[in-house]
Amino acid sequence: MASRSWMMRIAAAAAVTLAAGVGATARADDNDSNTGPPKYPTAEFAEGARTTSVSAGGVTATITMERRAEINPDVDVPVLTVSVDGKQVAESVGIDDDTDDPAATASIVEMDPTNHHPEVYFSSYNGGCCSTVIVVEEVGDAWVSVPVGDLAGDEDYLDDLDGDGVAEIATIDSNFLDRFDCTACSAAPRVIYSVSAGKVVDLTTDKRFLQAHRDWLKAIEESVDPDARWTSRGYLAGWLAEEIRVGDGPAAWQELVSHWNFATDQGEEICPDGSDPDNCDKKDHKVLKFPDELKLFLTNSGYTF
Repeated sequence: MASRSWMMRIAAAAAVTLAAGVGATARADDNDSNTGPPKYPTAEFAEGARTTSVSAGGVTATITMERRAEINPDVDVPVLTVSVDGKQVAESVGIDDDTDDPAATASIVEMDPTNHHPEVYFSSYNGGCCSTVIVVEEVGDAWVSVPVGDLAGDEDYLDDLDGDGVAEIATIDSNFLDRFDCTACSAAPRVIYSVSAGKVVDLTTDKRFLQAHRDWLKAIEESVDPDARWTSRGYLAGWLAEEIRVGDGPAAWQELVSHWNFATDQGEEICPDGSDPDNCDKKDHKVLKFPDELKLFLTNSGYTF
């Protein structure tokens, strides 16, 4: 698989991503290997296995590698089945990944306390980039599959960020990972999701998670080379966005401007909306130095201060 960004690596240090359990299929190099049990009951593939299962709270989650021609006629895909008290209530198909080892997990976890049973968090990894996450939950008398989306990396993003016994999906805004620098050189602010009544809920700005954002900001700051702190565009973009999340955007902006070397910054040619110059007429192009380009990007992305 492609090497992870340093943002993926600091996730482990910040206790955001959860380690894979003993016997899990490794999908990273030795330096990035996960080490330790998952926080929630989790189905993981043992070496050579084509099916795996876990049960908790009356719910059983089973993943089986199957050939589904409508998905990919050439390789097996992970298929999740969810059963309650022995009766199948839902099926969900993961992403196909052309590797020798199954790359999927399913965890049973409380995410929506408004129903009677815990949810099933289903993650399947596409070796090229990301994990496709689906949450299967009970809504009324039915069970539904709720697509959360493609999350950067192959991490398990489940975590109870505010300690209330209900788990969230703590991931990152992947729009930052290669916007101003290479993926491995870039930081990204935290994004927090949950599910409720069959829908994805964005909890990123919920005040309950202010401390979680502060912890993430600290992890970002501790992970950058001090010599690159005021020169790394990829780092500064993610850092400033997370400073905005904790309510310190204006002060952080002034700090960035005071440290930025405007004399050596020749500026970037962009469209008025901040997009690539190929997206608009040349007569509309404008040249912005990095701080102003970053501020435009942040504003367009919903990070305002």
